Amino acid sequence: MNQLKVIADEMLPVYESETGERLVNARELHQQLLSKQKFTDWIQRKIVNYGFVESEDFFISLGKSTGGRPSTEYLLMLDTAKEIAMVENNEQGRAIRKYFIQVEKQSRVKQPQTQAEMMLMFAEQFVNQEKEIKQIKQDNQALKQRMDTFDNLDTIGDLQQRLNKMVQKYAAQNGVSFPQAWRDFRKSFNTAYRTNLKMLVQNHALKHGLKSLTAPQYLSLTNRLEDGIRVADKMLNQSEREAI
Repeated sequence: MNQLKVIADEMLPVYESETGERLVNARELHQQLLSKQKFTDWIQRKIVNYGFVESEDFFISLGKSTGGRPSTEYLLMLDTAKEIAMVENNEQGRAIRKYFIQVEKQSRVKQPQTQAEMMLMFAEQFVNQEKEIKQIKQDNQALKQRMDTFDNLDTIGDLQQRLNKMVQKYAAQNGVSFPQAWRDFRKSFNTAYRTNLKMLVQNHALKHGLKSLTAPQYLSLTNRLEDGIRVADKMLNQSEREAI
């Protein structure tokens, strides 16, 4: 435990040993907590009351001698120091505990120690950037095709005609029949709005004594054509994405 390096020093120092343990000097913690108890009594009570185990929760070392007996230093594991700060049950203790948690989070991000590790880190960053650029290009292409879909649609006429044309385009893009395209539309509509479009059409026709009623007609009568347009647009956009 002789080779300790400081890895954080905002509220009080946090050390790291040569084997990677993150440690806090109990005497420094005692001072920062503004405890009025004598340090020796304070640390002994904490060890006994909370069952801390030497070599697991803390380590003991001898401090530098100033002419008399060298002082006994207690090096606490970071988790032990967090617990002690918490049980102080005051604002200073809570603030120190939050500080320890932040130090712990930061220390999880391993910094490159050698040139090889640094090169590997840069290579991983480059690969991630390439993936992000590729995804952006795919998203832009999908957006362009989506805009082309709207440009190619005949917007002259009512929404009912537009919906029919969108479903026709979907059928052509996916190589399915027009009836199958409408079945796919109903399935997507039901999923989007948690309903049963076929049953809604049948019930509406029965209620109003209509001999026949198509899905576009029903959506028009119930002012839901815009919902249908949104579903059809999503279907076209999805099929275009899959074709990329």
